[in-house]
Amino acid sequence: MFLPARAKADEDEGWLIGFVIDEPSDTTDLVILDAHAFQGAPVATIRLPHHIPPGFHGNWIDGGDAQ
Repeated sequence: MFLPARAKADEDEGWLIGFVIDEPSDTTDLVILDAHAFQGAPVATIRLPHHIPPGFHGNWIDGGDAQ
């Protein structure tokens, strides 16, 4: 998923976010990449202590308008 750096960002100004599944350890990493340099090292990696199914998806919304 692409997350833009701001509302009117260029198509590579932001981050790519995705899951990387490690089947042998039954864990999943949430990996965040800089869209300008996605071949480089991740900006962040968050280890989730369980397996996230490959078809899992969700929605991202701006929390500023939440009631």
